[in-house]
Amino acid sequence: MLHEPPAIVVALADKSDRAQRAEARRTAFLFQDGVMLASCVRALDALGLLDGAPHAAGSLPETGYLLAVWRCLAAAGWIDTDSPAGWTDLGRKALRHRSRYVAGGRFLARFDDSAPGSWAEPWDGPTLEAFARAIDDLETWHLTADPDAPATVHLNATLAVPALLTLRTTGAVHRPGGDFARLFRLLGWLDVDGSWTPRGRAGLAFSDHCGLVGSYLPMLSRLEQLLRGELLVTPGDGEWHCQRRVNVEASSAAHRKYFADADPVFREIFRHGRRPSFIADTGCGDGSWLAHLHGILGDDVRYVGIDASPVALDRARAVLRDAGVSDPLLLLGDITDPDAMAAQLARHGLAMEDGLHIRSFLDHDRTYVGGDPRDDVPGLSSGAYVAPDGKPLTSAQVEADLVAHLRRWAPHVRRYGLVVLEAHSVAPQLARRHIGALHSVALDTYHALSHQYIVEHSAFLECCRLAGLEPVGHLERRYPNTRPFVAISLNHLVPARPFPRHEPAERHDTWQPEPGTDLTDGRRLHHLLFTDGDLARPRPWCTGATGFGVRHMLDAVESRIERVRPGDVVRVLDYGAGTGLASIELIKACAERDVPGRLTRRGASFELHLVDIPSSWFAYGFALLGDVSWTRFHALRDTSGRFRPLLDVTAGRRVDAVLANMVFHLLDGKAMRKAAASIAGVLRPGGVLAFTAPDLAEPAAGSLLFHDANRLMRRYWLDALDAERPTDLHPVLREAASTVNQASRAGAQRRADRRILPTPQHSDAVAGALEPYFTGNIERRTYECLAEECLMTALVPANQQEYLAEIPEQRPREKVIRHLLLDRVLPELMSGPAGTARGLNLEWKLGRFTLKS
Repeated sequence: MLHEPPAIVVALADKSDRAQRAEARRTAFLFQDGVMLASCVRALDALGLLDGAPHAAGSLPETGYLLAVWRCLAAAGWIDTDSPAGWTDLGRKALRHRSRYVAGGRFLARFDDSAPGSWAEPWDGPTLEAFARAIDDLETWHLTADPDAPATVHLNATLAVPALLTLRTTGAVHRPGGDFARLFRLLGWLDVDGSWTPRGRAGLAFSDHCGLVGSYLPMLSRLEQLLRGELLVTPGDGEWHCQRRVNVEASSAAHRKYFADADPVFREIFRHGRRPSFIADTGCGDGSWLAHLHGILGDDVRYVGIDASPVALDRARAVLRDAGVSDPLLLLGDITDPDAMAAQLARHGLAMEDGLHIRSFLDHDRTYVGGDPRDDVPGLSSGAYVAPDGKPLTSAQVEADLVAHLRRWAPHVRRYGLVVLEAHSVAPQLARRHIGALHSVALDTYHALSHQYIVEHSAFLECCRLAGLEPVGHLERRYPNTRPFVAISLNHLVPARPFPRHEPAERHDTWQPEPGTDLTDGRRLHHLLFTDGDLARPRPWCTGATGFGVRHMLDAVESRIERVRPGDVVRVLDYGAGTGLASIELIKACAERDVPGRLTRRGASFELHLVDIPSSWFAYGFALLGDVSWTRFHALRDTSGRFRPLLDVTAGRRVDAVLANMVFHLLDGKAMRKAAASIAGVLRPGGVLAFTAPDLAEPAAGSLLFHDANRLMRRYWLDALDAERPTDLHPVLREAASTVNQASRAGAQRRADRRILPTPQHSDAVAGALEPYFTGNIERRTYECLAEECLMTALVPANQQEYLAEIPEQRPREKVIRHLLLDRVLPELMSGPAGTARGLNLEWKLGRFTLKS
């Protein structure tokens, strides 16, 4: 059992402590990398594969294990198969210390016992002697090495990780002695008097993470046999490859933060009497999540823990007992077979569909069954995957299997959905840019070697959708939320439901589109926001940020419902509604919560006011939502073209909340100040404003603004127009430039500057415009925009006509856009710090403000 040192793991609050914590987090990630890299180098060295070209197999059989090992080195930045040299400068530098990595791997290979109590056993004499010699060698290394260099931390890890696991398991971490103390003094973690330094205390706060990679040392010690094809990992068959007790407890400690972050999801599900009869945590581990949920939900629901490991269930029984959970049901079960699980629950008097099913970091640990070949799976995950017989699997095979797996679950979760915490792989070209900021070098590798099927975040979401499960946008969480990768996600997945429709009712609009309005432009924008235009499938690039605004609208509505009186009207206003993205997501959430019905039963009503400039976009929004009886459509401009105050738009009726989704970045300083005053004027006292904006400066490192790709595209286009030697231009550019009337360029530039601000408005300016009327704050989050979605954005008819107005004809204009974006802009940006595996990392500014009294 891992013992938490009670006086050592402390809250770190001030600035210096935060710096220590950041350093400790980096060290924890590099420790895990170091254990994995040393183990891989040891095996590759023994097999004679390090002296050849990367990805070479020599005489070894073709296995997924070997692919996983080479991918580990690629994620660490040591090899690059896109480079003719193969080995990178970083890799060649690392291999100068090849013998040290090999020695570290050999020491780690001593810990090959998977028995539950193995880490509590004293080290034998040869291991202690090897440990002492290794510390001597490390002391010599530290005399000249950079203490913060990744290679130094890797080599430290080969000794520190097993030492930490032993000290924590035996409860001796408080006052380590002998060579253990010598090691941690060398690392700067232990003082000469035997007390832990601030650096050591910060490191110990993350040391439980070492149990994740450390639990797989029995497997890593046999890596040579795996690569030779002499051995297979057989999950569930004796667990020889993993020390399960350490894995369960390390996982519980690492996952605790995410359990707390999921609390709003459960409060949403259990709101207003929608109460599942039980909560079933499949892959419950030590029962920590169920114990946590009992703390917020109490005894009104039964708690069911299901796991494939008897060791885990034994630990869960003790944890739930200590948490005061009465009558928990603990069952052996396999996530791969929900039908068998349903039958098992039925034997205990529980109907599977009457429960809420949850799991943390488990769907990738299913048994590979193999799904039917599919043409629609992305197949773009970059992981290495191992079939049950050890042969490689393609990402398309793994994603098809994931779709089939989720489809087996879908019939059982129709009522309450699935709450899923899941880890995701990170493509090597991204991982190597963020060494020390993520655990993918180790995590992706030990998952692959142990026949687990971790996929990238965008692929996971697409597989969910193909299985008929949609994430609830206003409840999702991503970790981290400001970098160009997602390592962990939290979602409430629900069966895809048709958009709620209503019987025709009397309309109360002050604006409707003219008959025969061309909806082409609006339809193209709508398809950028919803996959295939399906209202049940908002695109991930915009749904998370939109969900932020929707959540705050829901909170404002719920607050009014609690004190509503007969005759009252609860109103929300969608400012700059466009084709209705935010309103669509809000309508779905309100229907799920039965907001209109609950208000009607109290003698009150609900109205959703959509306001925008008349356009094809707004007309398409009316086509989508004009049959929803709650909606009211209004033009923001009067017949003379002047902007109307919002209180005039609503005929003097004040609203409870305003949502401005993807609007404020379009407004310059003067327009933003007018908008702020207008919004303040229409809100009730204490009313809420929430906004999302993907194009407000300044983006943090590793992210871009929504229109940065378009700005770069225009810069290349203007360079083409001004080229001294037009004959040197690409034929597409040369042909388009030859048709441009130079006299019309000034007017075209003005149109372009109106469509996309050449210098983006700063978030500070937005906050300044709001400050006279509101209190609140703005936060940053990032979301991936796929390359094809960047292209779709530029090709929306109104965007392209205004932004490249120098080219009057659509066909040559679209050729220019496709050439510049696909051949120049996106390759350039995707190879930079904001590039993701499939697109760009876009930064959104999200604001929540309250009207001052």
